[in-house]
Amino acid sequence: MQYLGCQWMEHGLSFELNDVYDCCMSHHGDLGMPIIFKNYKGEFVDWDEVFEIKEKRIASQKNETIPECKGCIFLKEKSVENERYICDIAFQQIKLCNAKCVYCGDDFRNNPNYYDVYPIIKNLVDKGYFKPCGLVVFQGGEPTLMRDFDKLTELFTEQNSLVKVNTSAIKYSPAIYKGIKKGKVFVVVSIDSGTSEMYKKIKRVDAFDKVKKNISKYQNADKYNEFPSVVLKYIITPGYNDSVQDVDDWLNLVDELGIKSIAVDVENKYANLNNQSEVSPHVLYLIDYIFYCAEKSNIKVEQYCFAEYVSNARKVPKCEKLLKNKPLLVKVVDNLRERNKGKNYTY
Repeated sequence: MQYLGCQWMEHGLSFELNDVYDCCMSHHGDLGMPIIFKNYKGEFVDWDEVFEIKEKRIASQKNETIPECKGCIFLKEKSVENERYICDIAFQQIKLCNAKCVYCGDDFRNNPNYYDVYPIIKNLVDKGYFKPCGLVVFQGGEPTLMRDFDKLTELFTEQNSLVKVNTSAIKYSPAIYKGIKKGKVFVVVSIDSGTSEMYKKIKRVDAFDKVKKNISKYQNADKYNEFPSVVLKYIITPGYNDSVQDVDDWLNLVDELGIKSIAVDVENKYANLNNQSEVSPHVLYLIDYIFYCAEKSNIKVEQYCFAEYVSNARKVPKCEKLLKNKPLLVKVVDNLRERNKGKNYTY
């Protein structure tokens, strides 16, 4: 029987600060995410109980989309898989970070009281319930600060799983380097800037040169792979890095470091507060410009979920005239930036 669902619902787990969810997709307002365990602090996991919870949820989903999933852009018609296993895992329970990003506002970034996930995951693997056919994601804080991060990363690469690490790259990780070299780890560095001045303005730490050095090390490991494993990400943050010159500075850094894969996103609170279709058109034009420049430079580019979220409801069409006339693009973007200055900023 077909139902409206996703792989995370059937085979995913997201470890959060105090809870465990099916997934980590929080881009559809304040609906929350489907929950597995509340008030979780690293206790022993009964995997049969986890699968029973998931199976009940899927049964409900066949009749009507559950409230937490309504509006999610990742839902699709699919057949139920009856095999019990976990293949997609997100870790964002630590919240610790070595940056102070202006758009974050996370009150737990200095909180060392987080639960250890290594024993739980080792048990999942030992029980034979982990299947390396999905994606393991480290995010929500700085993963390299996590207790046993290197052990966890190596455990997953030994299982032949693909691992995505969202990292500031302020701290270098040998496990990341080895994983990239094996073609099993890829990193996403949300540097959001191309100059030290803008980096300090957004990240609120002075680490631009250190980050460039560590990215270069990871990029050196990437030369062994057929597909790029180092991704530089740009979060468009209105009021900060939302001019054409800001984007150009970042693209120049991409070229300097020899990066062949990039990603663009929009600051999430801004995207949500502006109800998709009400974002300033200049944000959409900057997304278009990044794709236009990437195509010209033969660079792989991906639009992450908040950028996709606002792009799906855009009211202004893509304008080739603007993209091919840079002075006009700069003028239009600057005018729109000024007209929408301060609109729904939360930082």
